[in-house]
Amino acid sequence: MQGGLMLQGSGFGSARHVQEFSMKDHLSENVRRMRQIQRKCKQREKETTQPVKVMWKSEKYADIQSKIKQERENPPPPPRPQSARFLRAHSRSGPLVKLESRPCSPDPTNKLSVPPASSANDVHMMRHNFDFIKVNGRNARHTQVPRPASASALDNLKKKDEETMADYPFGEVPSYLRSRKKQWKKDEEDRIANTPDPSMPPGHRALPEKERMETLTLLKSKEKELVRQLASLPIGCDTMRVRNQRKEVEGKLAEIEEAIKIFSRPKVFVKCDP
Repeated sequence: MQGGLMLQGSGFGSARHVQEFSMKDHLSENVRRMRQIQRKCKQREKETTQPVKVMWKSEKYADIQSKIKQERENPPPPPRPQSARFLRAHSRSGPLVKLESRPCSPDPTNKLSVPPASSANDVHMMRHNFDFIKVNGRNARHTQVPRPASASALDNLKKKDEETMADYPFGEVPSYLRSRKKQWKKDEEDRIANTPDPSMPPGHRALPEKERMETLTLLKSKEKELVRQLASLPIGCDTMRVRNQRKEVEGKLAEIEEAIKIFSRPKVFVKCDP
């Protein structure tokens, strides 16, 4: 073969064979698949369909119809004639009355309050001999000039203060100060009375002054009585009974003297009751 090499089948310089691929339509495939699923579902529902169970109803009311059904079957009642004027203005007051108008006529009784201009010629000026200057001068002499309210109030206040100072009792202590001093004195006495004594032993209380004096008076009277008993005992008779009686009286007298010494102190402490 001249001019070149010839190969069996395909050779250089020949057209390429383009393989065509067919594109798949997914939309149509999805629609077809959905319809197939719907048909299967409908067929399955038909196969599994069961008859609806009738609702239970009592035999007593089997022949009685529903009132709603009767109302729907019966025709509606005809409208009433008075309902056409319901909620209408003046529906119960009857027909409207038309008033006839009449022309206005002037009232002859009305008279003018101002006289006519033609009567001005009949007016005459009247003048009296009156001295206004003299009258004004007399009024000016006897008229008091009004003062402002603030100045008058200040004068009244000053006058009132002067009267108060004139009537005030100088050199005397005011009553409110005297009452206040009494209150201060009472408060101080209460404070001193309620202040606990540092020398008071625990478990004791201070005996009030009044109670201390009463107890002291009783002790002194008892002492006088014992001294009188001791003096009335016989001196020459020295029997056992007399000696015991003298010893008993002397013991009581010693106790009372000791108690008098205790209650004669300015402060007496007694044990508190449990």
